[in-house]
Amino acid sequence: IHLVKKAVVKGFISIADVCETFGSGVIQTFSKSMFYLKSTCPFTLTRFTLSGVTCSITVQRNATGLMNSVEITVNKITTVLQDGKITVEGSSISLPFDHTYQLVYQYGVFIKLRSKVLPFSAIWRSQPGGISMVHLGTSTEQDDTSDATFL
Repeated sequence: IHLVKKAVVKGFISIADVCETFGSGVIQTFSKSMFYLKSTCPFTLTRFTLSGVTCSITVQRNATGLMNSVEITVNKITTVLQDGKITVEGSSISLPFDHTYQLVYQYGVFIKLRSKVLPFSAIWRSQPGGISMVHLGTSTEQDDTSDATFL
């Protein structure tokens, strides 16, 4: 299932918004629409490209509605959240984690991934049985031609 809406943005753009999904199956899009999706199939929560750098978030839920897998790919670097573990490019990491392209660190009761190459961050909360919440945020002003694909 791909839940992606394509938009081509040309000229000056300003993006400062959030997209969220919760363990109940509720999804709030960047445009503030809310809907419910009950599925155990993987789906693309969002995908966008800014200044030639692509970001993609894929989510898979278990039968309870909690997310058992979240895959965050930024600039071809894949971070996977699964079974209470975080892997970057297939290697398990410990927090805080400082990579060329991203920081991953404890953020109160949450964990936060902040991209160093895109104005993007992901915040999530894990609990026994899965991930109960993923919050995606973007914030940028850009004066160029961009092709942005986003939910």
